[in-house]
Amino acid sequence: MTQRKAEALIALGLTLRGTSLLFSKLAMQTIGPFTLCGIRFLISFAVVALIFHKQIRSVTKKEVLHSAIVGFLYFCCMAFELLGLRTTPSSTTAFIENTSVVIVPLLAAIVYRRLPKRMDILCALIALAGIALMTLKGSKLAFTPGELLVFGGAVSYAITVVVMDMVTVDDNALNIGVFHLFFIGFFSLLAAFAFEDFTIPTSAPEWGAILYLALVCGAIGFTIQPVGQKYTTPERASLYVATNPLAAVILGVIFLGERFTFLGIIGCGLILLSIFLPAALENGLARKKA
Repeated sequence: MTQRKAEALIALGLTLRGTSLLFSKLAMQTIGPFTLCGIRFLISFAVVALIFHKQIRSVTKKEVLHSAIVGFLYFCCMAFELLGLRTTPSSTTAFIENTSVVIVPLLAAIVYRRLPKRMDILCALIALAGIALMTLKGSKLAFTPGELLVFGGAVSYAITVVVMDMVTVDDNALNIGVFHLFFIGFFSLLAAFAFEDFTIPTSAPEWGAILYLALVCGAIGFTIQPVGQKYTTPERASLYVATNPLAAVILGVIFLGERFTFLGIIGCGLILLSIFLPAALENGLARKKA
């Protein structure tokens, strides 16, 4: 698989996951967030495991262990964000959770003992500026306990991206993509039984939202990221997290009647620029050499 195809997979996965906020609100009418995560990810695992049952028979103990680690990190990311969202405006939460576009290059530099490329840092800063224009909308960062929890989620996601890069070097990326879904659901259910009144949703709209989250965001979105990340760098993989607010804003315009502001349009442009700038420069240099 080429790097561009791999990054297209990552972009698709993160874009699909960016649609989850709207459907999560619909699904959490009578159930808690941990209960929702437990149900949706176990459904995702069951569906993907059924589809790829022949391919995942070769899974090793090491891959199961690595899947558990990745699944736990994803669970921590979601737990921090859900807890922080209780006391933090959603716009501020959207900005802070996407600061991982900057955290990943710094973390990768520490882990791999290499300086991040100037282009990676430039693109990360451009993406962060675009995210800020799309999400903050006058909100101010005050470093409240809620904001610190959300930042903990951003750090957890950054660690997840780097760890996933490390484990997919030798592991079967599809096996990681399938089995980490089970562990996200498993850890979420443990939290649900510990901190929530576990109940099964009863309404059709809730189940419709849960099935969308399980099949589209989970079975597709979460499964293809490890597969794509095997063929690119963690810095480039983290950049595509900027597609999350982009997808959320577009859904808001289509389904909630929200309007695109002028700053939002500029933010979209900056995010797209950060994603396509490296390829554009590479093509330009190639033409000059030719």
